[in-house]
Amino acid sequence: MINHLVGACLFWFVALMFANAGFAEDLVIPGAGNPEYVLARLALAFNSQQSQHKVTVPISTGTAGALRDIVSGAASLARVGRLLRDDERDRGIEFVAFGRDPVVFVAGAAVNVASITSSQVLGIYRGAVSDWRDLGGAYGPVRAIGREFTDASRVAIKRYIKDFENIVFGDDVKVVHLDPQMIELLDRFPTSFGFLNRSALFACKTKVTLLALDGVAPTPENLISGSYPLFVEFGLIHRPNILTPAARDFIAFIRSPVGARILREHGVVPPSLTQ
Repeated sequence: MINHLVGACLFWFVALMFANAGFAEDLVIPGAGNPEYVLARLALAFNSQQSQHKVTVPISTGTAGALRDIVSGAASLARVGRLLRDDERDRGIEFVAFGRDPVVFVAGAAVNVASITSSQVLGIYRGAVSDWRDLGGAYGPVRAIGREFTDASRVAIKRYIKDFENIVFGDDVKVVHLDPQMIELLDRFPTSFGFLNRSALFACKTKVTLLALDGVAPTPENLISGSYPLFVEFGLIHRPNILTPAARDFIAFIRSPVGARILREHGVVPPSLTQ
């Protein structure tokens, strides 16, 4: 309790100092893995166009880590890959949307299937489908990779594929808890199968195939039109009425034409196109 109060007091003291002067600031934005890759690209561009502030996007600590750091005062700005729940907003946390990213089913480099259906997804994760030739592809074992129940991408899938809500994964499904772990396995196994938000897949070192779902490709255009149903909502969170100069400047940069272009280049739809 004492450490919590000390951290909170220190945060408020530093925030007030920044509010009263244009100090240079090292802004670290901890949190969820979903927006990590594209936010790091935005930070790189922001840092290159000005020299006063430096923005760093560390490796994922999850949405739970983002919330913890904001509530404790350890961070002035954090990142999440979903909208806040009512109970989280009630804790005095504000959400700033900065992009909507398609959640895609993805296959490894050796897979020549281009599309998958909702029922086939269920079959794979239940363990009933174990070879790509059963899905119209070449022979090869389906190395399915899943995520934990609370993962933002999995939550997005559950909204559309209702039977995914209470699915019991088959014994051969490998469950990972971080996006880099998903990417590592997609790279390692050419016949792998998983799901992740589209922009995060730019971190893959091998060729991966984004699969159409029920005949609809996971493109930004289809997301904007509403024909593609799976997405996560990227956001930055902070305490009410407290944003340091670097945080304000970085948010303004994301909302600028340059920031919007970087988002679009990574398949992320800027908020101005989803309202």
